[in-house]
Amino acid sequence: MQSIDELANVITRLDPSEQRALLDKVARLNFQKGLHELAEKYRARLARDNQLHSPPEQIWIELHRIREEIARHDYPA
Repeated sequence: MQSIDELANVITRLDPSEQRALLDKVARLNFQKGLHELAEKYRARLARDNQLHSPPEQIWIELHRIREEIARHDYPA
């Protein structure tokens, strides 16, 4: 694998439009990676709570309840 400095040199030789395309691609990949990691953490939590095989509707109801609780706590009316 190339070093960070070598990669930086390659990137700086790209046209500005290619640099933007590369940055967009990296941002998308990082976002997808983050979603995957979040899904894995939530799957592990469901397994820990013996809810891994719960109906999706039940899980969505619980997520909605948690979201509302956080909103009430962090953004009181």
